[in-house]
Amino acid sequence: MELQKLLEEHNYDTVGNFLDFYDNFKESHMRSVIEFFHSYSPKLTPDHYTCVGLALELRHRLVKLEKSYPNIKNHLCIVSCEENIESVDGYTALRDTFDTMPSTLEKEHCLMCLKFDINGRSGVLLCDPGYHVARVVTVMSDRAYPHTGWFVQSEESGVRKEYNYTLCSSKGAFVQWDEKTTKNGSKEEFTGIVYVERPYLTAVDVTERRNIIYPFRSLLSRDQKGHLIAGVYFKIKPKNDEFTVFYQDMGKQRVKMNFSALLQPEIEEDNMRKLDIANEQLRMPKGKLLGILQRCAIILSDDHYLRETLAVENLINVMSENN
Repeated sequence: MELQKLLEEHNYDTVGNFLDFYDNFKESHMRSVIEFFHSYSPKLTPDHYTCVGLALELRHRLVKLEKSYPNIKNHLCIVSCEENIESVDGYTALRDTFDTMPSTLEKEHCLMCLKFDINGRSGVLLCDPGYHVARVVTVMSDRAYPHTGWFVQSEESGVRKEYNYTLCSSKGAFVQWDEKTTKNGSKEEFTGIVYVERPYLTAVDVTERRNIIYPFRSLLSRDQKGHLIAGVYFKIKPKNDEFTVFYQDMGKQRVKMNFSALLQPEIEEDNMRKLDIANEQLRMPKGKLLGILQRCAIILSDDHYLRETLAVENLINVMSENN
């Protein structure tokens, strides 16, 4: 219930930290984005939670379980996730180098975990509000009850996403996360790895910092089942003037718009109507979404800043490929 309430009450937002970083960079009067990136201290606020803020907020809310399960707060922890692993065996073999070679790991995602034991059977509970998962996933080492197994995470517009979580053989240190997407009869597969052996203590400094530079931004509202209700998303790239807004209006509507159109003295009435609907379904104060998108438009017109930002993104990708 707490997980589902969190999904409904807090948007998933990777636009807010993008805006904050730019504002702080400009105020610093530094010329080098990469130097500022190294020195910057990411901030979490309830107004724009990414996977990091959502996982930490959930852990905070679950402290109330102490009344029924004393000391449980000492077992609820944040764990890290590496997305899109090419080789599960190759990645899990790096376990002994995590402390000595951290720079080769991206750790671009995190979630909440509880390790447990049932009569000698080990397992973990995983809660992933950052990926809109509206259930507590149970992962048993023997894959027997109450192991969750494959489940449908989302299904809309002919696209079906299924998730599965299993403990790897590496002494229970890793959970393999498999995602299967089916569209028009064709299937795509994705594999991530969750490191559950130890708590992830640097989620803000590493994962939140990594997210600031990531070239895809989104602001999304969800219902208690993790279904997307409304939002906006766009890519960070040179000369990009386009974003997508979606909302519910006699079914899900998805519309492409131009950032530059929002900086004109007069904004088209039809565009304003659509943004107002999305704004309301994002549960934002009136006019806030427009203001956010106008700030994004200004950043995306800053060619020097974009070039340096994308250079930092490229450096991160090159370092992580070395693992």
